[in-house]
Amino acid sequence: MGCYGSDRWQRKATAWKRKIGRLRERMQGFGGAGPWGAPRSSGNHAFDEYRTETLRRLEEEQREFRDFLDRLRFAKDKSEFDQFMAERRNRPQPPVPPAPQPQS
Repeated sequence: MGCYGSDRWQRKATAWKRKIGRLRERMQGFGGAGPWGAPRSSGNHAFDEYRTETLRRLEEEQREFRDFLDRLRFAKDKSEFDQFMAERRNRPQPPVPPAPQPQS
């Protein structure tokens, strides 16, 4: 059984996190960070609302993608385990050597 096959999905998740982080930094750069890391107002209410909604949507997409990866890994693990068990059940049994006869 492999380690989830290739690391392709893990690389995609890591790239996704990096992109969201860069976007968050760029978006927060318009107004700096307020208390507790919340973005400060840029002075433009429409933009602040857009920025907040965009970040919320991206975080939701990131969570959904992480959940998808978890389901994908579980399905792959289950498939590999089921295949292993099927092969184990279907392999030929070694012959049992005859028991030694007692000598009289």
